[in-house]
Amino acid sequence: MTYFSFFKAECLTLFRNKQRVINALLFFVMVIVLFPLGIDPSVAFLSPASGGIIWCAAALAIIIALEGMFKDSYAEGTLEQLIISGLSVPWLVIIKVSVHWFAVLIPLLLLTPIFAQMLFLPAGSLSLLLWTLLLGTPGLFLIGSVGAALTVSLKQGAMLMVLLILPFYFPIIIFSTSALKAIQFGLPYSGLLALLAAISLLSLVVSPVMTSLCIKASVR
Repeated sequence: MTYFSFFKAECLTLFRNKQRVINALLFFVMVIVLFPLGIDPSVAFLSPASGGIIWCAAALAIIIALEGMFKDSYAEGTLEQLIISGLSVPWLVIIKVSVHWFAVLIPLLLLTPIFAQMLFLPAGSLSLLLWTLLLGTPGLFLIGSVGAALTVSLKQGAMLMVLLILPFYFPIIIFSTSALKAIQFGLPYSGLLALLAAISLLSLVVSPVMTSLCIKASVR
């Protein structure tokens, strides 16, 4: 097995099991659609809260997409093959997470402008919202992969995974929504984008190693 063959296998596997990604995207849509109906559909409420609504929906959708990232491989026994393949397990984790990230991110970026209009996102904030999703979601996926690997051997590990990783999602959500607030008030926001990029880069360094250790512990 090579890194490229593993990449192709992951793409094919994700395409065959695309229902999990579709479920995550449908959840993203339902949260955004139901939120105004259940709280307040007025422009005065939705406009300042729109960025936070979209970001919270995206974070929850990503958790749903991550929950089964390693489940199928564990059930089929292919997760053990990653360890004995002779390839670097952290690099294999990065490839796997990247495939899932692209599969979820591209539809999110396409759907976001539609829901931004529906939630009355302030003018001029859409491009920044897309930038925060682009810079922040890699960190969400990388952090979430640790929780997914840690609970892969548990039959009912979804709730435990949420409890483990959700506190680490808070800084990304806070910095993203703060950047959107800053542009609405004409304040500088480049520092907040830099923090999002820094969190994603730090996650890129730490999370694959932690995930590989969790995988090795789970299959033993």
